[in-house]
Amino acid sequence: MAQEYIAVKQKNDLGLIAISKSVFQTIAEIEVEEEENVALAEATPFKSPLGCKITDDRLYLSVDIKVMYNANVNEICAKLQNKIYDSIKHMSEYAPDVIDIKVTGFLF
Repeated sequence: MAQEYIAVKQKNDLGLIAISKSVFQTIAEIEVEEEENVALAEATPFKSPLGCKITDDRLYLSVDIKVMYNANVNEICAKLQNKIYDSIKHMSEYAPDVIDIKVTGFLF
């Protein structure tokens, strides 16, 4: 069953520390915005370009992007995956299990 958060530490006498999936989406969005030859795909009424799913404390991210027409797509996608992974791990001490980058179009 999908969850809305990931527990960072086990519950103790003081409570439970958890991170919402919107935090992971925001981190991914910031990384896409910082990349030069990439932009987030447009949102549709039924789908956001940033998806996050948490199942059994496993984090799955999907990012729909558009790439500049003269850029190396493979290199940009690999670099973006690594940046998102590193940022999430650095900021939350949690490693994403899957980061799926989907190129939906090109920027001219």
